[in-house]
Amino acid sequence: MKQADHQYTFPHQHYNINLLWSSLFIEELTRYGISDFCIAPGSRSTPLILAAANHPKVITHVHFDERGLGFLALGLSQASSKPVVIITTSGTAVANLYPAVIEAKQSHIPLIIISADRPPELINCAANQAINQHKIFADYPVFFAQIPTPTESIKSNYLLTTLNQGLFQQHLDKGPIHFNMAIAEPFYPEQSTINFKNYLSSLKGWDSHHALYTTYHSTQQGEVVNQNIELNAEKVLVLVGRISDKQQAMAIAQFCQQFNLLMFADVQSQLQGVINNITGYDLLLCNQSFKQHIDQADLIIQFSDHLVSKRLTQYIGSTATPIWVVSEYTQRIDPAHCVTQRFVSNAKNFIKQAHNNKTTDKKWIEKIKVYQDQLPDIIKPYLLNDQISEVNSTAYVLNHSTDNIILGNSLAIRLADMFANTNATIYSNRGASGIDGVIATAVGIAKNKQAATALLIGDTSFLYDLNSLALLTQLQHPFVIVLLNNDGGGIFNLLPVPKAQHQAFYQLPHGLTFSQTCAQFSIHYQQPKTLTAFKENYQHALAITTHNKATLIEVCISNLLTPIQLAEIKEQLQNAII
Repeated sequence: MKQADHQYTFPHQHYNINLLWSSLFIEELTRYGISDFCIAPGSRSTPLILAAANHPKVITHVHFDERGLGFLALGLSQASSKPVVIITTSGTAVANLYPAVIEAKQSHIPLIIISADRPPELINCAANQAINQHKIFADYPVFFAQIPTPTESIKSNYLLTTLNQGLFQQHLDKGPIHFNMAIAEPFYPEQSTINFKNYLSSLKGWDSHHALYTTYHSTQQGEVVNQNIELNAEKVLVLVGRISDKQQAMAIAQFCQQFNLLMFADVQSQLQGVINNITGYDLLLCNQSFKQHIDQADLIIQFSDHLVSKRLTQYIGSTATPIWVVSEYTQRIDPAHCVTQRFVSNAKNFIKQAHNNKTTDKKWIEKIKVYQDQLPDIIKPYLLNDQISEVNSTAYVLNHSTDNIILGNSLAIRLADMFANTNATIYSNRGASGIDGVIATAVGIAKNKQAATALLIGDTSFLYDLNSLALLTQLQHPFVIVLLNNDGGGIFNLLPVPKAQHQAFYQLPHGLTFSQTCAQFSIHYQQPKTLTAFKENYQHALAITTHNKATLIEVCISNLLTPIQLAEIKEQLQNAII
């Protein structure tokens, strides 16, 4: 124990038991190494808010919209790879976190929700703002605890051991955890404090040092059984899904290079721009000859989950080739129900134990690369045409950035996966692939990274999260929103929806542009008409040094343009003889 620890004393004086319990909770969270606390205003949550606001190790992030707040926390956690705390008051404030909680569970993001609740005597009796918050998020949290109304009849160490158990469960199974704390009045500081020294005596010295109350020990996560893993294959195809850890991603790239393995890297893999990735595989799968050549693989190994390419997912479901999946998480990753070997391991540990007793077929890979080499001749006209489009603006943003890029769902991320070849750091909410909270998530990532950041988003997603534009004033570095405005859900033009109901029930055209929105939120606004103008606007936005560092570049296009371009490319690829 350090000398400083001997001198530390958790305060014994508090205004009331609510403020004491809240302070115990916040103190233990900071001892665990957590610093980011996302807070929405509320009265019943006041003890928690004050405990966080007054703690020297806490960094607070405030938003009036709980739904946006949840996604702000999600972005902060994605970028930092650390747990982030969310504090809300009672009632529907808690319910508004549900979409972010779902995404956190599906994407293994460690959020910690602390919700204030009415005490039991105010539930189911028509008390104001009282709803049933017990397990409100169902099975999405990996741990839930109902914290009773603070009272001196319950030992203070109960609170700490419960919190420690939840944090340990989150360590084993990354995802959201939820503590629902029933708080009775008084919420606010009173005129005099109470000395709780006797009450805190059960802490056994916790109040006089900086260590956690309970320290858990577990075996290393992400390790498979210590054994040799024989690939036993001449033609191996490696698929790489969403990976946030750059070191894990680069280990996969080196593994493929060392063993001469074919690699299809998703735009979320952090590997799309590496030299040995077959870029454009989603488009190439339109070519029957290419698909037949791929089908010669003896083995397919998929690292991680959430592949963007629908064609690739369909191919996996149709091939007779054995499928191995490698992921450190225990959830089933098998949407086509065809996985033959499942390794619960991170990439590095799997690769350490992987061997191949056969020589890989270099001619097979060289033939695949011939297809890849021919693809630019087909897509370049669409990328270089000065008529602005979703295709060329998306490709430009990804291919000319080394900073942080957040990809919205729906059409934006699909175009990025098809046409980009990027070395930028990519973030997305692909656990549940919702269109809600994308702006807030991007702000959370930008706040953590403290660097220029770009968000590529569709107009419906943008409309869905307008409240979160208020968060942009908290950013200190350039933040560029590239808004693909095709007047509604343009992606439905790519799907076989009934024509009679297409506009009224699917596309929902709104007829809006967003210059006035930008004026309201003090955001720089550009609406380029050509790709040349777009490039100039984008580079200028990344270099802004003025007080307002946020820029929105609105790409206004017909919702029929992208479907027409994709249909033309697909037809050329289908007919191509390579």
